[in-house]
Amino acid sequence: MRQNEISKRSIWIGRVLGGLAVLFLLFDGGMKFFMDKLPPEALEAGAALQWPIERMPTVGAILLVCLVLHVVPRTALVGAVLLTGYLGGAVASHVRVANPLFSHTLFPIYVGILVWLGLYLRDARLRTALRE
Repeated sequence: MRQNEISKRSIWIGRVLGGLAVLFLLFDGGMKFFMDKLPPEALEAGAALQWPIERMPTVGAILLVCLVLHVVPRTALVGAVLLTGYLGGAVASHVRVANPLFSHTLFPIYVGILVWLGLYLRDARLRTALRE
């Protein structure tokens, strides 16, 4: 196997890890369009972040655009960078309202790790760039 080739096992592990992140973010982005139909508990959790409910569709659209860029192989790296920025904003939102550290504040970082680890395992160009 040449240096820039990736094993099938790495590719599949990368797809699974990245897929978990994509599924979560797709669900999260989609739910932002249906805030008025969510159960009261979900609305309370969203209200705790002090984001106006009428802004949620815009936030969801931004997330979904970043996600589409990440899912398309040609733009996956740009999408990962944009998702990192989006997830950083989520961390900042949780810090601002003093949410619990490991369950809420760091959760976007866990998702970001899945995004980047999945991309690293399946993209030879990223591996090569990080080695140089």
